[in-house]
Amino acid sequence: MEQHFCQSCGMPLTDENRGTNADGSRNEDYCTYCYKCGKFTRNFTMNQMIEFCLQFIDQMNAHTGLNLTPLQAKEQMLQYFPHLKRWKEKDNRTLAEKASDLLAQCENVTVSSIDANGYPRPVQMSKIKTNSFHEVWMATSADSVKVADFRQNNKAGLCYDHYGDGVALRGTAEIVTNDSIRKYLWQDCFIHHFPGGPTDPNYVLIHFVGTEATFWINNEFARFSI
Repeated sequence: MEQHFCQSCGMPLTDENRGTNADGSRNEDYCTYCYKCGKFTRNFTMNQMIEFCLQFIDQMNAHTGLNLTPLQAKEQMLQYFPHLKRWKEKDNRTLAEKASDLLAQCENVTVSSIDANGYPRPVQMSKIKTNSFHEVWMATSADSVKVADFRQNNKAGLCYDHYGDGVALRGTAEIVTNDSIRKYLWQDCFIHHFPGGPTDPNYVLIHFVGTEATFWINNEFARFSI
């Protein structure tokens, strides 16, 4: 019997691992890890899918009887994946839309402030709200070093990446203490850091807005002002 492979990740297809269409029927092209209920499970680019698959290199080698290094496996995927149905079809998303999907996949971002000596100070933070690919809200303590930096100098950098694709932004950061906004963006898990709840005086928001962007998405490099 002819072996069929997932037309997204290249996994061998069986009756047990096939994806499902919108009506619940079995899909003949994609595995359940890539396709469920008539939709792809991840808004990946081809490059992201390759990077994602590389984490399963040991299972791949065990299944095929090969002993490929991650570099060798990646080279093979770069040759093979463009022939799969999902990646042969043109991705009509704009670069901004791809970047927005990328940001949605990221739990954390890296934010850089400028300290009193003029040096960048990057820290990783959890995002709590986004708008498009260049606007991010984060929660932090009013007495933190980064808040002191931004109060002195609102110039900021922010970057995020996921499975090989990434975006770097330059812009400004505003410290938000407005009670209605703080309440609107409050999350229950914040109580561990701010026992006073949404009105805790030490609970503030950082609102980053990018004005310049550098993209590296699906091996495409671009830079422009927003």
